[in-house]
Amino acid sequence: MVNKIKKGFDLYLYYWAIPFFILCIFANHFIPHYNSETINIGLMVSVVSFLFGFLITISFSMILNKVSLLKESLATETGRLVSLFLLSKNLGVKFHKKITDLIDTYTITTLRHYSTYAFGRESIYEINKSVGEMEIKNDKQKAIADSFLYILGELEPTREKLEYLTSVRILRSIKFTNHALAIILIGLLFLNRGEIFTEILFVVLSTVIVLILLIIEDYENLKIGDYVVNISNSEQLFDLIGRDRYYPKPALGKVKLKKGREYRIGFYNSKTKTEEIVTLQYTSGFSFKLQNLFDKFKKRNTI
Repeated sequence: MVNKIKKGFDLYLYYWAIPFFILCIFANHFIPHYNSETINIGLMVSVVSFLFGFLITISFSMILNKVSLLKESLATETGRLVSLFLLSKNLGVKFHKKITDLIDTYTITTLRHYSTYAFGRESIYEINKSVGEMEIKNDKQKAIADSFLYILGELEPTREKLEYLTSVRILRSIKFTNHALAIILIGLLFLNRGEIFTEILFVVLSTVIVLILLIIEDYENLKIGDYVVNISNSEQLFDLIGRDRYYPKPALGKVKLKKGREYRIGFYNSKTKTEEIVTLQYTSGFSFKLQNLFDKFKKRNTI
């Protein structure tokens, strides 16, 4: 019986909405409410709610548009890498092997640093430098070489777009205003207590407000949403170029491994910016072997 991979406990920011919910319950229970006859709190809640909702809508629109562009650009990039690999087969064995190695390195790098595409820049530069090694002996190879260079030229703008999209964030002014309005709105809901309904409203709406802000942060960091880790595209490339599939160790809980197949697993040290890749066959005891290797890796990097 093959051991199942334990799914990792991904820590998302929006989980903090749970302790905040508990905090609101305690605050509602232990802190007495304040009545003010000079301030129309209900009107202020309505105005701030409208402004907060308006800005949150803009924020979500910006983020979802970014994720949509990321998916589109990633599909385009994968298609062009596939074309480069297939065309290189006709331009000499040595050149083809080099392109295969560089595509493999690039795919590993961008899968590991999926939210920071700048790390894959060097591999693309190396492909550009290697074009002088193309084997061109006839008109057919010349035509293929022209196609290769054209696709390579088209790949760079796509990669730059991915690099920009994975690094761009919501304007600080919008984020600051979102947070400021959220604090004011929660404060007004707190002051508006006095009846069971308004107390429940304070606890529930305050938690929802914080949850929305944390979800926006997770979306910005590409931890949730449709993009997340570009695993499926990477798997397609690894299979095409004939290399074992690579997964960073944290991504193992998000993929389905097949019995008897070998996989490359990456252990990454964020402090030293180095990674150790091991090849393991998915058989009985896979999880135990993987944990032992990971423990040894951590021990070596803490000495």
